Amino acid sequence: MPLKFTHKRMDEVPTPNASGRINQDLVSIKNEMAKLAGDMVLEIDTGSEKAVRSTKVLITKAAKELDTRWRHWHVGSKVFARPIDGLKARTRRKAP
Repeated sequence: MPLKFTHKRMDEVPTPNASGRINQDLVSIKNEMAKLAGDMVLEIDTGSEKAVRSTKVLITKAAKELDTRWRHWHVGSKVFARPIDGLKARTRRKAP
């Protein structure tokens, strides 16, 4: 079924239930990423293998907010992340 779009005035629609909430996990990951020394790898224990995927998504979002590129991987319920070296990243982008 195709989507239907309608333009309405603000007083004709219900108000939002909540204001924008901050994802505390995203903020925590971003803070840890910013503090990480250049020769270190960030290890995040998710507690369960079901949380691995969402943690990797948060790492990607945090990296974009920090305007950096990160590589991440997991073993069991632990997720590892490290920044991609700027020189290697630039070289890889220029290659056809």
